[in-house]
Amino acid sequence: MDPLLFLASFAIILVGCEFFTNGVEWVGRRFNLSEGAVGSVLAAVGTALPETVVPLIAIFFLADGSGSGDQIGVGAILGAPFMLATLALFVCGLSVFVFRKRRQTNVLHVDGALIKRDLKFFIFAYTLAAFAAIAPPEFNPFKQVLGFSLIPLYVVYIWYTLKGGEPANGGDLKELYCSRLSGKTKNGDKRTSDDSCAEGQDYAVGREEPPTFLIIFQVLISLMAIIIGANIFVNQIKIAAFDFGVNPLILALIIAPIATELPEKFNSFLWICDRKDTYAIGNITGAMVFQSCFPVTVGILFTDWHINLADKVQVLELVAIGIALLTAVVLHIRSTQKELHISGLMLGGVMYAVFIGLVIMIV
Repeated sequence: MDPLLFLASFAIILVGCEFFTNGVEWVGRRFNLSEGAVGSVLAAVGTALPETVVPLIAIFFLADGSGSGDQIGVGAILGAPFMLATLALFVCGLSVFVFRKRRQTNVLHVDGALIKRDLKFFIFAYTLAAFAAIAPPEFNPFKQVLGFSLIPLYVVYIWYTLKGGEPANGGDLKELYCSRLSGKTKNGDKRTSDDSCAEGQDYAVGREEPPTFLIIFQVLISLMAIIIGANIFVNQIKIAAFDFGVNPLILALIIAPIATELPEKFNSFLWICDRKDTYAIGNITGAMVFQSCFPVTVGILFTDWHINLADKVQVLELVAIGIALLTAVVLHIRSTQKELHISGLMLGGVMYAVFIGLVIMIV
């Protein structure tokens, strides 16, 4: 592993996430979208792309006859929701604790109906994926039908999310970073140093809003940076893991998702710091819905998608599914209409620690 390349990729991810959260908030404001549409759909799908790319590459480009490509692909598909439901939610809870003085509260103020809807779709889709994974070979036709049904399910989820909720309140938006760097307003007037916005100040007060093309440009460029940075980061971790002889399934189930889900974690960290709690949690729960639909469809249709209960390492996949569903159910129960206490988020960290303990015992 190249330490400099590793650190550089991490820096690329962090900078990309900062620009992405800033840009996607402006997208929500420009098109008058709800918090659910911004957090659970736009941000969630965008930041879920890095961990979606990993299993696709493993399944379609690492096929060598040994089945290792499929193992890595399936492990990565199942590992992504597990990491989101445990470590990512734990990071959110930890962020609330760290910023409790700045926020002057130790709870998250969220759209409970939105979070509950996300979790209902996730629990339903991921339970179907679990049944398909443990079903015997004679149920393969059922698996194929299931595989083709998850994408329409996600389309229904998007429809419900886009049609519900009030438009996001973007009154405290920071200045669009690309607009600041270009030093131009919408009509091309140059700004002076005295015109620069203070951090967190409403950009729209006394200024023209940035042009739509610049907003879209920032979102696309930052998303590209996140994907590139995440891929470099994962490759460096893979090199280190193989050097130490780590089982490919463990690599796919634990190590790779930690790296590829850095965007969700860091985006939520930034939004909690800025008191935009529905964005923060919706970014994670929305990504959980996406990961339980699109990548699972690829896994079911193009791999055996079967957990061998006689293999102790593969049993860990089933345990990861169970933990993800348990954490989602608890969070669904704990979510109220307006507040979410951090105890429901901290549970994710506890369950993650339990899983790591099992890995140490079994592997």
